[in-house]
Amino acid sequence: MNLKKIMREELAPQLIALRKQKGLSLQDVALQTPLSLSMINQIEQGKNLSSHHYLRLIKFYGKKLKFDLQDIK
Repeated sequence: MNLKKIMREELAPQLIALRKQKGLSLQDVALQTPLSLSMINQIEQGKNLSSHHYLRLIKFYGKKLKFDLQDIK
């Protein structure tokens, strides 16, 4: 597995959870960001898009990306 794929698979469910916690629909987010409804949907599905699209959505939710190294089990 490559790093980008792992990142997308980890981020997608967290972004869905953030949107739902804020009580926003996909349409609400599309109206408040420069991202289209289709783009947001693809991000939430973990599609292979440019990282800047993911970062725009992360910033919109008032979050920042943080990496954490963990011991191998």
